[in-house]
Amino acid sequence: MKISISLIGNTMKAHQATLSNVSLYFSASLIKALVFLAINPLIALNMSHYDYALTGFFTSFNLLFMPVMGCMFGSYYSRYFFKLDEQQRERYYTTLCFAQLLFGFIELLFILIGFGIYAHFQKIEFPVFPYALLSFASIIFNNSFNFLLLNYKLRKDAKSFFKISVCNIVISVALIFLFVVILKMGALGRIMATFFATLIFCITVFLKLYSKLVFDKNIVIDAMKFCWPLMIAGSMNYFFTGIDRVMLLSLNDTTTLGLYNIAAAIAGYLVLFQNSISQTFQPDIFKAVAENNKAKICKVLVGLNFLYTIPVVAFIIMAPLVMKILTFGRYTEAYHFARILALQNITSGLYYSLSSLLIAYGYSKVTLINKILGTIVSIIMFKFLINTYGFYGAAWGQVSAFFIMSLISFSYISYKLIKKNKTKGN
Repeated sequence: MKISISLIGNTMKAHQATLSNVSLYFSASLIKALVFLAINPLIALNMSHYDYALTGFFTSFNLLFMPVMGCMFGSYYSRYFFKLDEQQRERYYTTLCFAQLLFGFIELLFILIGFGIYAHFQKIEFPVFPYALLSFASIIFNNSFNFLLLNYKLRKDAKSFFKISVCNIVISVALIFLFVVILKMGALGRIMATFFATLIFCITVFLKLYSKLVFDKNIVIDAMKFCWPLMIAGSMNYFFTGIDRVMLLSLNDTTTLGLYNIAAAIAGYLVLFQNSISQTFQPDIFKAVAENNKAKICKVLVGLNFLYTIPVVAFIIMAPLVMKILTFGRYTEAYHFARILALQNITSGLYYSLSSLLIAYGYSKVTLINKILGTIVSIIMFKFLINTYGFYGAAWGQVSAFFIMSLISFSYISYKLIKKNKTKGN
């Protein structure tokens, strides 16, 4: 009886700890969403259609460059974290962080040269300098900060995660207020605010690691072998949610492109809720796979995607009012795009949860093959939808692209599980 009571007590404590972590992860994302939503009317008052079109264009390339500049080391670290002792974890984390920074700066040079050539021949109407430099350099700094958050998440150190997340929010908002609202620098001010905020926290991460300087080349080599397909696959996300901005430039309608980017930005706040849920439960996918607990895998996947859906439905219902309030009535008509783009959070949430499952099973190369197939289909689909339906076609393209990818991933996982069960049966 005493043993049963003790077990019940330990179980309750474990659930309380989990609930406490969930509340802190969710609170960090909720605070970020609420604070940025609160200042959005001020931003809208100080940015034009052109400013939104420009910032949306350059930030869309984050999807293309972030996985390559971050080397997807976070996925490698997540996969092995629960198999390492504490000393090994420290060694892996420090090595991968330094390698990520080093490779990021080298890649930045080639990216800027390549982008400059691309912009010249494509006759992009937006100026490359200093927007490209500030936007793409921010990716390096943001990758370092995200790696730190990942480390806290895997260690279930929700308190540290919450504290540094709130600090990041405060500094980011202060810089936006300074450059956009006070100095009225428009698109340049918005991009500069992101650049300096990410730089500050990258320096913080570097200072924490400098005293523990470790660089194990064997870890880096092994990580690159595992991650190179994920880097390419990750960059292909651009062809699902970023390439539409480039294609839409051919319509020569900067005003509507600005509205489209406003809708994408505000609908994008739903991603904050999605990330908070994912950050809380994603490690459970890796753990369940490591334990070969299929029932737990199913529960986590179903629970994740159900939680992703709730805020999306609420947003769609209230979209006209939300857009009116958040833009001070200046860009209310963007709600038509926002309603469609919000649905993308459901299909992308489904895809990313299935992608995490593929990575946990060690099918990193399969993730790449899936992305290649999805990219080919998406490019053809976007071209047809944009040429036929314009901006609305682009919005529905984003929703459809991730749904197609989800079907491909689900089909492969189902095939592997059925094949494995048949093999066991024989």
